Amino acid sequence: MDETWAEEWINDKSFDFCIAADSGLEKADRLGVKVDLLLGDYDSVDSRLLEKYRSDTRTITYPCEKDYTDTHIAVKKAIEYIQKNVSKRHGNKGIDGDFGVFEDADYTRGSISIIGATGTRYDHAITNIFVMQEALMAGVECAIYDKFNKIYLKDAAFDIERDKQYGKYLSFAPMSEEVTLSLAGVKYPLDRYVLRQGMSICQSNEITEKTAHVDIISGKLVVFETND
Repeated sequence: MDETWAEEWINDKSFDFCIAADSGLEKADRLGVKVDLLLGDYDSVDSRLLEKYRSDTRTITYPCEKDYTDTHIAVKKAIEYIQKNVSKRHGNKGIDGDFGVFEDADYTRGSISIIGATGTRYDHAITNIFVMQEALMAGVECAIYDKFNKIYLKDAAFDIERDKQYGKYLSFAPMSEEVTLSLAGVKYPLDRYVLRQGMSICQSNEITEKTAHVDIISGKLVVFETND
């Protein structure tokens, strides 16, 4: 993670809850971020730093051999945090279970931002993109950010304002086996095009109008806004 970029990015935003997943604690510490929840198996965290935070930070420890990655667990906990807070605003007492779902809550008021999820381990980076499907299914906005990319998932129509775009280029890849989509307000428009896994036609598009409109008729889409 480019820490100079990360510091600028964090200082430009406001967050009400921060989860540090395993070695993410070291990045958060160097960036001066207040950590509200620390989780992981801590196989890659300096023991002295871990002890420094454990004294006054809620900490959850998981075994090294487990069914979820630390990032996946962090996403689950972030969804849970949003659900709990929204359910309280709805006058409800809470949710059922550690990662339960509160069926009547409106989760669209919360969003999750992930940094430090891309890098040299492509297996981790790709898995982290897939992990965002957990948030998509819960109705919670979720995106991965790094110096050059904003990556997120969509399964319904949405707009992207050119002035607010995360860079110059716009690319799409199918999360499901195929996605039927239409694109408007872009250099390369499409009309009910069936984008199948393995196709590259939706790379490096550009927004030409004030707003780009993406209509997803069926399937799930990975969206890349890139400034490289």
